[in-house]
Amino acid sequence: MIKDRSIYICDDHRLFLESIEIYFGLKDGYHCIGHAEDSNKAIADILLKKPDIILIDYHLKNENGLDLLQKIKSLGIQSHCFMLTMRRDALIRNKAREIGAKGYILKTIGGEKMLNAFEQCLLDDNFFFDALADNKTNEIPEQVNQLTNRELEIAKLVCMELSSEQIAEKLFLSLHTVNTHRKNILKKINAKNAIDIMNYLKELEIEKNNSTFQTHSKT
Repeated sequence: MIKDRSIYICDDHRLFLESIEIYFGLKDGYHCIGHAEDSNKAIADILLKKPDIILIDYHLKNENGLDLLQKIKSLGIQSHCFMLTMRRDALIRNKAREIGAKGYILKTIGGEKMLNAFEQCLLDDNFFFDALADNKTNEIPEQVNQLTNRELEIAKLVCMELSSEQIAEKLFLSLHTVNTHRKNILKKINAKNAIDIMNYLKELEIEKNNSTFQTHSKT
């Protein structure tokens, strides 16, 4: 087993943070040296503490985990980064790998398998641990729009930082109707905040552009 590896955790669920810190505290060869619920604190701590391993949830308080991963890599931080998330999403997995993550770990895989993933990736620099590979039904070839036209319209206005009151006035809807749509949007796309909605819309636009390019290439 790889010995004396320091771990830093980025996750916005306090209970999960405390639980996983206790878990690593009971394992020989691994120890947590800090955690953060938002990316600003995470970057400051990581630059100072230089952990061997960084675990990054997709959902953070002020932005998503891919944004944090991008910042870590752009700063030249040499830590081994793993996405640790509940999101069974091949698009997020693919982007994380492209940016430079060493693995995509689902929170459901169990502690021992996670430790095995660390060991494999740290011993073989070319190895990428992919928890989605165990469940091919979760592989999605492209982002499919799950929102109605009205929900899509409201989602775009949310990303423009309009309040529910402003959206209701702009679309001639009741405040209750707008709030209901907003709740449905979050539930349908498994989002927690406006940042997740924005990323969803970005992914839709990327897939739309890719589809258009592929169509033109065949003509």
